Amino acid sequence: MIAMRHLCMGVAAAVLLLASGCTGPDQAVKTSASVPDAAVPASVRGKAEQVAQALMMAAMAERAQDTAALAQATLRLDHLGAAPQTDDDAAAMERWRASLPNGSPPMRGRALGPAYRSATLRPGASTQLHQTFLGGRSAQIVLRVSRGPVPRLVVRDQSERQVCLASDDPIECRWVPLYTQRHQIEIVNAGPEQSEFYIVFD
Repeated sequence: MIAMRHLCMGVAAAVLLLASGCTGPDQAVKTSASVPDAAVPASVRGKAEQVAQALMMAAMAERAQDTAALAQATLRLDHLGAAPQTDDDAAAMERWRASLPNGSPPMRGRALGPAYRSATLRPGASTQLHQTFLGGRSAQIVLRVSRGPVPRLVVRDQSERQVCLASDDPIECRWVPLYTQRHQIEIVNAGPEQSEFYIVFD
């Protein structure tokens, strides 16, 4: 009877171990939200996801001329230390900051937080970006579409080994590089319309 009980406990433990899974170094993880992004608490989402969400809020608020929502999103980006990578994105950030009402908290300027950029791809077009990620530290890329179809994202390390392949919105990739190295990020729009999106690196 005791032996049978020990056997059952061992089987249950093995099932739990298999269900939990493991993620080793340099192994990519593509996540997909099972609930709407807005329903996920900010404390649960990673910093890159929070930056991507704030960027989407700012872009939509600017188009809708919603100054209150734009101010909230802009302050959120500053709090997260989001840094634009291109001149166009830096100009957009200055435009968003200029819309802040008097008495708003001062902006900290460029910080060592997640970096981001906006991009546009015509139907059938592709683009390649390069980004360096630190070895032994969790790396993350988040892509959020503001208009048009969702593109395909492929990330390869310095050895041209694929560490992420994703095409479902929201696109989220996580992996841990074994050492600090430059990665190639390929984005392909296979849809019938132009795709406009933000991509965040952390």
